Amino acid sequence: MRTRRLKAHPDASSGFYHCMSRVVDRQLVFGDIEKEHFASLMRQYARFCGIQILTFCLMGNHFHLLIEVPKRPEYPPNDAELIQRIGAIYSPVHVEKIRKQLTDASLLSIQKDALRQHFWKRMGDLSQYLKELKQRFSQWHNLRQGRRGTLWEERFKSVLIGADGSALSTIAAYIDLNPVRAGLVADPARYRWSGYGQAMASRPEALSGYQALVAICDNLSLQPAQALKHYRAGLFDYAERRGVFSSAHARNNTTAKPSASARGPQKPHKDPGLVDQLLHRISYFTNGAVIGSRSFIESIALHHQNWLQRKRQPNPHPVPDLEKFMIFSLRPLRGMSGTARG
Repeated sequence: MRTRRLKAHPDASSGFYHCMSRVVDRQLVFGDIEKEHFASLMRQYARFCGIQILTFCLMGNHFHLLIEVPKRPEYPPNDAELIQRIGAIYSPVHVEKIRKQLTDASLLSIQKDALRQHFWKRMGDLSQYLKELKQRFSQWHNLRQGRRGTLWEERFKSVLIGADGSALSTIAAYIDLNPVRAGLVADPARYRWSGYGQAMASRPEALSGYQALVAICDNLSLQPAQALKHYRAGLFDYAERRGVFSSAHARNNTTAKPSASARGPQKPHKDPGLVDQLLHRISYFTNGAVIGSRSFIESIALHHQNWLQRKRQPNPHPVPDLEKFMIFSLRPLRGMSGTARG
């Protein structure tokens, strides 16, 4: 029996999710060509669905996405916006066909509304977005490799994240540091298949993710490049000057050196101990169901109380080794006394 996916409160303006999925048998199927194609589809379907990719990381056999899903409006967007979003994933010929149908005076209003709903029901939903993204990539990969059958290990995992407190920015950094944890690079700016690496390379859509992240977490309205600078100063600069990145990379028996592009003159405002913790695998960030402040965990637990079958006040659980950062989980992970190391 499938476990119900916990989603944001219906009154929230947006929901924030850390999503992850692995390839079947954990085969290393993602080479540069596959990563490039997946990243392209990821952006295309995000535009179609009307969601925001805050950051991401594509690895050899799995991916991490940090996604903002705005509250779904009651009605579809106007036809101009609908056509624009359809154009993100369909050919110009198909888009023109739809545009003509929507402006065809001979069609009844009910027929046009049915056409709008056909596309609208696929927009603004996390599960639908991941379903279509994974299916589209699977079709492309299977055709290219001459294979059949499922490509993905299971349904994607998702963790609902609170926007208050430090949880959202912490998980963003956790995702950005994934290639450092894996020993692929010493400096996350050098990994081109991540939101951070692409933002450091001045890719507009990646920069817009950090602009949104800084606006959400720090309530700052900054230009994209300035938002990245703020994020980088807060979590990465001081850690690199302390040698955290290079020492982590040395533990993985690699020789690459951090690039000067990741260094900056700004005064840090985050504890370097947090970055050191994020250089280890934290299972709560993929299996904790809900991560956030104490009040966020309590509000989500109360909203889902009937499904969770809880008759008493929810008890948020501090994420081990991150207690001083006030990051809590909805559920404890059995058999784990602290942060998973790996």
